[in-house]
Amino acid sequence: MWAYTVGFTVLPHVGGFLGWFLNRKEIPEWYEKLKKPSWCPSRRVFPVAWTMLYTGMGYASYLVWNDLGGCGSKAIVPLGLYGAQLVLNWAWPPLFFGARNLNMWPRLGPSVPGKMAEKQEEPSNAQNGEPDNAEEGEGKKKKVKREDLPPFEIVTGERLPAIFFKFQFRNVEYSSGRNKTFLCYVVETQGKEAATSRGYLEDEHAAAHAEMAFFNTILPTCQAGARHDVTWYVSSSPCVTCAQGIVEALRKNKGLRLTIMVGRLFMWEEPEMQAALRSMKEAGCKLRIMKPQDFEYVWKNFVEQEEGEEAKSFVPWEDIQENFQYYEEKLAEILH
Repeated sequence: MWAYTVGFTVLPHVGGFLGWFLNRKEIPEWYEKLKKPSWCPSRRVFPVAWTMLYTGMGYASYLVWNDLGGCGSKAIVPLGLYGAQLVLNWAWPPLFFGARNLNMWPRLGPSVPGKMAEKQEEPSNAQNGEPDNAEEGEGKKKKVKREDLPPFEIVTGERLPAIFFKFQFRNVEYSSGRNKTFLCYVVETQGKEAATSRGYLEDEHAAAHAEMAFFNTILPTCQAGARHDVTWYVSSSPCVTCAQGIVEALRKNKGLRLTIMVGRLFMWEEPEMQAALRSMKEAGCKLRIMKPQDFEYVWKNFVEQEEGEEAKSFVPWEDIQENFQYYEEKLAEILH
């Protein structure tokens, strides 16, 4: 009889594992960059929770089957309902990750799931510290402009609002709600005419990649054939797709020297992400964790102050040094 117990208990896990396997790439490249509420649990919780749920569901179905004497007439309705909800449960991950994958939008068309995805990706003003009334916040972001980069937008400017910096750049271990990428850059050109330019890029939609926008919109404006020493100060390290794009850009542009200073490591536990970070290093990219002094540098050079007020000093958050050391150790383990 133990074989039936094990079989019923294991059955729900089969579909759960297949759902994870088929959509495992969408989690780091798409889902983790969605704008989620601050109370959204860490992704580490989900495997534990679903293991408990599937185990409980499977064992309960065995008890029903056993108490009703097998798959007889009495068990048809309860086990049929159980089987139907189990199929729907298994179908949910492919539908969710597939319909909300922005790379699939031309094939899906203007479907309801697609529209729901757009609403999910579009962050509210209040979540980013802006007033919900657009007119009230208009005066505070005069320096920000938008450039269309289909199928997403990138916000560009010289200085970002202080409230964005304080929230998005904070080097917390669990970054719930911090799903945008803020990239501050300094480009030092050494050629016929030495020049230095700086600015910042911000992801406006979930599928936007500020890293790729830099190579598509900022770097082409620099002197062709000259050497460019580029330094990025980024809220979190690149995703796998962006890491691959960085490697390709470094290989194509022999005069490009890139240093990336990151506040947090994105999905660093994933083997695929670790391999991507190592490939960046092998391609010549210098990857560093931002020290407290680096956060202060960004505050002074890339964060705007309220008009008419004196420049405010950078105030480190309580665990800034501790979190820097935490991420520095993790990065060292990955790269060595």
